[in-house]
Amino acid sequence: MARPTVPSRRLVVLLIATALALMTIDARGFGPLQAARRVTLVVTQPVRSVVQWAVSPLSDGWQGAVHYGYLQEENAQLRRRVAELEGVVERLPDTELELQQLLNATELDYLGDVPRVTARVVADRDTGLERIVEINRGSDDGVEQDMPVVTGQGLVGRVILTTSDRSVIRVVTDPRFSVGVLSAETGAIGVATGTGAGSAMVVDLDANSVELAIDGGRYETSGFDRSRYPGGIPVGTLVVGPTGDQRTLEPAADLERLGYITVLLVAEPR
Repeated sequence: MARPTVPSRRLVVLLIATALALMTIDARGFGPLQAARRVTLVVTQPVRSVVQWAVSPLSDGWQGAVHYGYLQEENAQLRRRVAELEGVVERLPDTELELQQLLNATELDYLGDVPRVTARVVADRDTGLERIVEINRGSDDGVEQDMPVVTGQGLVGRVILTTSDRSVIRVVTDPRFSVGVLSAETGAIGVATGTGAGSAMVVDLDANSVELAIDGGRYETSGFDRSRYPGGIPVGTLVVGPTGDQRTLEPAADLERLGYITVLLVAEPR
């Protein structure tokens, strides 16, 4: 029996070219050549398999080169996102502090339905002569001069200057600040005056109230007639000196952490 002949290289090339031509023509809509296309695909199957195996690494490499830039960009985006998340984690303590300050400024359990507006402190500096606290609310928000300023802890000060969107606050420890106070426990009355930035307030009690001065007693705004401050706002805790003659108030509000404050929209009595 004669051995089957091996197709020559020229014949193999011709068959492949014919197969490609038939597939191209058929793809363009020449339906009658479908049968010829199937015959050619069957004949060239062994050759096509070898060619596919040979070029597959090159194809994979080409696809990898094409998608490499995309993968680089995706990796860069992931790195940026990780950096953003790390930044968020690093800022969490500051965010928690800011949230706590906001809550402290708005939870005013000692007041009723007094109109109010909450503001953020945008500047807090000591010039050496005075402490200047500036907030991001002004006359456009209903803030007027001499309105009381508080937090949930107590009295912070009063408004001394306003523009359309800014206001300046004078804090309770300023020597030019004074407020009528009343003891929540004994009913002692007096006037508390600031002594300087970062210091306590000195209390000048009414003559009939001196004997009622108790160390550690809580004092609040008296709210007496024509007072610019509603009654019941915590002002501070009384500290009586060793001889009993020196009486000061430690402010109830934390004046060193004024992130947010609330302005009470009450006009000064005329």
